[in-house]
Amino acid sequence: MLNMMRADMYRIFRGKGIYITFAIMLAFAILTVFVFRSAMQVGFVEEIPETLEVMTGAYAVQLALDSMDVLMFMFLPLIIILAVSPFSSNAVKNELTIGISRVQFYFSKFALSTVLSVVLMALYIGISVVLATTIDGFGNWGNGFFTNILKLFGMQVLFALALNSVGMFFAFVTRNTGAAVGIYLAIMLAPQLIIGLLGMAFPRVMTFMYYDLASQFGIFAQVSRLSGMEISRGIAVGLGYLLIPVIGGIMLFKKAEIK
Repeated sequence: MLNMMRADMYRIFRGKGIYITFAIMLAFAILTVFVFRSAMQVGFVEEIPETLEVMTGAYAVQLALDSMDVLMFMFLPLIIILAVSPFSSNAVKNELTIGISRVQFYFSKFALSTVLSVVLMALYIGISVVLATTIDGFGNWGNGFFTNILKLFGMQVLFALALNSVGMFFAFVTRNTGAAVGIYLAIMLAPQLIIGLLGMAFPRVMTFMYYDLASQFGIFAQVSRLSGMEISRGIAVGLGYLLIPVIGGIMLFKKAEIK
């Protein structure tokens, strides 16, 4: 499985997709720090982000975590390159005929996409901090601030794992780029849109946002403000979106006919 992951790494870094994804992430970091000076969020948020007059590294790391949900669209190219490309090029047959099991094949793609996604998240934070430090310095990281940031990042890593799990499921089920992209985007955007519209007439419907995967990034942008029950619910939601697609995806792929 490790050999397969190394081969996929070599293939990814020879192509343009990873570099285009990195360039888009870099553009978001630059816009957040230098232009908007507030978090650019696409998911559910409980407070409208304020524009900061002072921009330090400490402020930037919080802004990066607040806007981490924009990266969920950048996980998608990694999933497509790793999971769908082998089917469209028929490379999957060669890999499965040399003794690699379907479970190993599935896990190798999921593990590598997850690692690359987490690296992308860490780079987003690191670049944001470096850029902001050139403006108003490093800022204050004491009084438990750094520990809180680690907790917040840890929760968002869980949701990144879950997003990759969902993406991999549809990639292996459809084995088609257009279908996988369409379903992934629908899963990420449609629930928020539907709940938001219904919430205008029925405010109680907004509570369903707490069970939407994409909304978890915005909800956990300020983990220190959440109660124990809310944190437990978020962990349960993340684990549910992580484990169910992995188990279901492997079961369906083991029975799938590879043409």
